[in-house]
Amino acid sequence: MKTFNFYLVLSFLLILSSCVPNADDIQNPESEDITETPINVLENLSIPDNFNFETERAVTLSITDATPFVKYEVFAYSENSNTEEENISDALNYLLYSGKPYDGELNHSFSLSSVYDKVYVLRKDGLEYTSEIITITNNQINFKSENKSSSKTTSTSKTNTDACSICTDNFFLNSDFENGPKLPNTYTITDETNVEGWSTTATDNKIELWKSGFNGVTAQNGTYFAELNANLSSALYQRICTSPGAEISWSVWHRGRTGVDNAVVRIGENLATATIEANMSTGKSEWVQYSGTYTVPDDQQDTYFIFEAVDNGSYGNFIDNIVITETVAGDCTSVNNKMYYPSELTNATLAFEDLWPYAGDYDFNDLVISYNIQTILDAENKVTQLDYNYIVESIGASYTNGFGLELEGVSPSAISSVIGQNLTEGFIQNNANGTEQSQQNAVIIFFDNSHINVGISNTISIVFETPITTAALGTAPFNPFLIVNKNRLKEVHLPTKATTYYPTTTTIETSGDVKDSDGDFKSPTGLPWAINITGEYRAPKEKVIITEAYNYFAKWATSGGTTKKDWFLDKNGYRVETNLKD
Repeated sequence: MKTFNFYLVLSFLLILSSCVPNADDIQNPESEDITETPINVLENLSIPDNFNFETERAVTLSITDATPFVKYEVFAYSENSNTEEENISDALNYLLYSGKPYDGELNHSFSLSSVYDKVYVLRKDGLEYTSEIITITNNQINFKSENKSSSKTTSTSKTNTDACSICTDNFFLNSDFENGPKLPNTYTITDETNVEGWSTTATDNKIELWKSGFNGVTAQNGTYFAELNANLSSALYQRICTSPGAEISWSVWHRGRTGVDNAVVRIGENLATATIEANMSTGKSEWVQYSGTYTVPDDQQDTYFIFEAVDNGSYGNFIDNIVITETVAGDCTSVNNKMYYPSELTNATLAFEDLWPYAGDYDFNDLVISYNIQTILDAENKVTQLDYNYIVESIGASYTNGFGLELEGVSPSAISSVIGQNLTEGFIQNNANGTEQSQQNAVIIFFDNSHINVGISNTISIVFETPITTAALGTAPFNPFLIVNKNRLKEVHLPTKATTYYPTTTTIETSGDVKDSDGDFKSPTGLPWAINITGEYRAPKEKVIITEAYNYFAKWATSGGTTKKDWFLDKNGYRVETNLKD
């Protein structure tokens, strides 16, 4: 019995010892038991060193076209549909630029969403529309059009260096038909290109001129006059520069040829829509003057003056000594070219984390601003005003944060005024023109308390003292920044963007928990504290990191922005709706 009890106890001890973990088991648990947090996963992404989380790139638009009055519209173009027609129809919702070349040239620098590799260029010359889809090569958009009406160029206005006065010069050319081919003692039928200023609706492009005294008809003024119908029943017209709101006095002398001839005076934005301003019915015995006034409608930048035969045939309707005079000045400054970011009808988004230089929760919702920028350009395509339309969409922070924008390379003195700021906390000191004091560049603080601005649409209008080029202005999003909790010495910027001159006394923190000890607004693994998105962005819910709300954010980041450039779009499978704020 004793022997049996000894072996029984020994067996029990061996079994017990096998259930106790050894030191190796405690120190080296199985790897499958390790659970990485989503933040760990995000912080350990392999992000290329030179990637700064941009969703846009700077491009240069160059158009060469010396045709007078020609207008261009440039749209962002993508191939999301099955047909080119559908793609063009969609592109018309994404206007980037609208305006006219100056002295035959147009050159702009602007930002374009990385989603787009092509643009759709629409050219409008009166009622003639042409278009082209252009692939962006080396961030260049180049378009050149032959001048289709060089003989009609109004040289007076084109050589005037003051773009706002081109509509008040002697813009109506060759009003008594003296500048044309030298005639014998009879008449000539010649191509419209030989008669300065004038065009014809006749399909053979012919204009008939008479010399004073031929067939007993003397000119009303000077040596020559015109017959409306050369070979065909038609109209003679000029297209001239006008300013919205201008009142224009006009007069024309009319005479019949073989009897009573009938014609009308039509004035308007183009040949098709011009309205009848006068009916002319005159016999052959003498010249009769017809006159009136015309007020240029809003947004009408050029106007057709049309003298049109009513009777059919090749005979009749002499006209001479046309006088066009601006009696009441219009608003030339209201004639603007415009540029849009990200496009006319869409918004971009700025999203911030405010715990810099420490790691945040990567939900990018501490301050979320949806915005659209309209750049107003003068006739020379220089910037006169910047309208920054924005709304604070989301605040996921308890801090009282502010927001501002730096125009790098633009002096504060270049700004005439800033309209629309909301400064309530008393720690921002501005110059009289609305720019912040003690700054080398123009810095505009939009608001200093995000909480009282949430959900409110607002516009900051930055008016320039003297128009500047788009190259001098720089490209959107410029240098936006968050001011942390009313501490003017603590700014949060987009990756690699410099702080403004004002907080030069900011000390870079270097404690063990700091994630940005060199001040480039990137963590050691390349993560940012702010991102600019060229589209609509719905903020993740509180404590939901961005990769759990946007399925392709990580893929885009690790590719250095070359894959899933459209990660932020509301496309099937791109978003986790339950993790996004309403």
